[in-house]
Amino acid sequence: MTNTPTIARRTFLAGSALAAAYSGPGLAMAAPTAFEPPWTGGGTVVRAGGVISYRTIGPDTAEPVVLLHKVGAWLADWREVAPLLAARYRVVAIDLPGHGESVMCGPPPHVQTISESAAIVLAVLSELQVERFVVAGNSLGGVIGVQMAARWPERVRALILASVSLYEGQTRAELDMVEQDRDPQVWTEDWRPLPRTMEQVARFGTVNPAIETEQNASRARADRWVRPSERGVALTDTASTLKATKQPVQLIYADRGYYTKYIAIGREARPDATIVELAEAGSFVHQEKPAETAAAMLAFLDRLA
Repeated sequence: MTNTPTIARRTFLAGSALAAAYSGPGLAMAAPTAFEPPWTGGGTVVRAGGVISYRTIGPDTAEPVVLLHKVGAWLADWREVAPLLAARYRVVAIDLPGHGESVMCGPPPHVQTISESAAIVLAVLSELQVERFVVAGNSLGGVIGVQMAARWPERVRALILASVSLYEGQTRAELDMVEQDRDPQVWTEDWRPLPRTMEQVARFGTVNPAIETEQNASRARADRWVRPSERGVALTDTASTLKATKQPVQLIYADRGYYTKYIAIGREARPDATIVELAEAGSFVHQEKPAETAAAMLAFLDRLA
C-alpha cells in the first residue's frame, strides 16, 4: 500500500479561486501541467454550484471506465487499481461534490441527494466528451453509479459495485430520529467528522490501519460534506434502483464485515450479476486488494467485449 497522498495547499486554494472566478456551468478548465502518480492527465470542470476535479490515465481512444470513491474519500482511493486497468481502458477518476479537490460554492446542503450528485458527475463526463462508459464505484460512488445506470441507461454500458451498501432507504422522519443519537466519538455537535480508530471501523470498514489513516485525512478534507452525502445514501432505495437496471452488473465484496450482507441483496435484485468475494479484506476492497480487484474487473469486462 502506498503512503497517504499529500494534497498541496496551493492546489486547494487554486480550486477555490477558480470556483470564485467562474460562476457559469459548462466551462472546462485548463488542465494542470503535471500530475501526481499514477495519473497522467486531468483537470477541473466548472458546473453550476462548484468546481469538480478529475484525473485520467490510459489511452484517450480506449473505452472509458469511470471510478467513483466512497463517502468522505477522494479519487486517490483508486490510485492502485487505475494503472492496472489503464493498459486497456481510458480511466477517469472523479472527486465527488465536496470531496477531495472538488470545491463547491457556499455551505453544503442538509442533504446532498444521490440524484444531484449523479447529475453533476454526468455533466462533467459530458464536458470531457465521455458519453458512454463503464462505471465502477465503492460505497457512495457505487450508489451514484446505480442511480446513473437506472436513470440514464444510454450512458452506462456496465456497472461494477465494490463494497456498496444496497440499502432499502428510509424516510426523512426516520433519518431525523436516527440522528438524535449522534455518536460524539464520530461527529461534532455540528456534524463535522472526527478521526476514527480501527476499533470504531472494525465492523464495517477496513482491516488495514494505513487505509484508515488516509480515510481520516480524506474525511477531514470533505469536512461538512460528509454527513450530507451520507444522508443522501440513507434516503435512497438503492436495492430497488439496482433491480431496475438492465446493464451487466458485477458485485465485488470482501468475505467479512458488515457489507457482506449486501451480497444476498444484490443477488436478489440482479440474479444475473457476476459476484466476486475477496478473502481477507474489509469494505474497501479496491484499496486493500487492488490487484485482485483489478483482475476481477478486467475479467468481467473481457466477457462483455
